[in-house]
Amino acid sequence: MPNLSTVGVYTKFLSLTGKTKRFLIFITLYFFIGNLIINPFEESHFGKALLFPIHEILSNIISYSCTLFLQPFYPDIHSSVDHVIFISNKPVIILKIPGCTGLGSMLRLSLTLLFYPLLWRLKLIAWPISMFTIFFATILHFLLLILIANHLIELFQFAHNWLTKAIFYWFYFLCWLIWEQLRVKCSSYNVC
Repeated sequence: MPNLSTVGVYTKFLSLTGKTKRFLIFITLYFFIGNLIINPFEESHFGKALLFPIHEILSNIISYSCTLFLQPFYPDIHSSVDHVIFISNKPVIILKIPGCTGLGSMLRLSLTLLFYPLLWRLKLIAWPISMFTIFFATILHFLLLILIANHLIELFQFAHNWLTKAIFYWFYFLCWLIWEQLRVKCSSYNVC
């Protein structure tokens, strides 16, 4: 009869290996789907026509949310109809590119979740949580860029290309952790 502590260590090892495999599946799916499916779709005429209304809605929500959040700190902040955010009548940031709204990230994450090894009922729970998480990351992305563009314009390009990209990757990892926690909770309550 095996020792219980040995069985516990072996079970933890298998669990860690399973999580590692699922994380590698997540990363592979995310970049595979992004590079081979979403990027060409966003660049196609059909994709642009389909995604433009969604981009406009997200741009309105993001520009309004950022100006509303920063209003106590910058009383003269406002956004225009074409999604330009102004502070003291000086344009600070523009939400013109559909990639800026987090729409591409939401599409990638949605398709990744579609092919990710998780039960369908858990996918239905994880999807809105993941979309809200990426939307929150997008708002945070713009809040940081507005502050940097207003105070440290020389760091704007670095912040846009590297800092906020790292923040988005952290939020992708957070989405994966949420998916794994749903899996653990489901299996611990034996409802799967």
